[in-house]
Amino acid sequence: MNLTKNFTLAELTYSATAVRDGLDNTPSVTVIAELQRTANMMQRIRDYLSTLQDRDTPLSDISGYRALQVNRAVGSSDTSDHVKGMAADFKAAGMTPYDVCQALAPKMAELGIGQLINELTWVHVGRPVPAKAVNRIITIDRHGTRPGIIRVRL
Repeated sequence: MNLTKNFTLAELTYSATAVRDGLDNTPSVTVIAELQRTANMMQRIRDYLSTLQDRDTPLSDISGYRALQVNRAVGSSDTSDHVKGMAADFKAAGMTPYDVCQALAPKMAELGIGQLINELTWVHVGRPVPAKAVNRIITIDRHGTRPGIIRVRL
């Protein structure tokens, strides 16, 4: 099922951990509606990054929705926006996570991003959630969680 021009429901719900561990990662109808909005945000991000690079910039290694048991299996918090279908992790072709975050940070409101995380070897984006601080921009690496976009050295 296509959610946008470049994103499918299968892509936003695929989990290698779920497949490996035999866990059900099927979203509810409510979560599918949230995933539609998340896919729209991801499409805006892809389109914007493509204009910056003057070529199509596919997003890959996407981790979108995670059922609670899948989220726990990957070591994430029960309160993660992934469980609600409101967040996605990804990589962008031809760009480091740091470069992606630097490009997205000034456009967060325009692109509909409520949270932006430079996280090791991928980027995490979350849609705005009323109960959480919006436009939260952080880096998570071996040094912990720090405010801002910091170049990560692996």
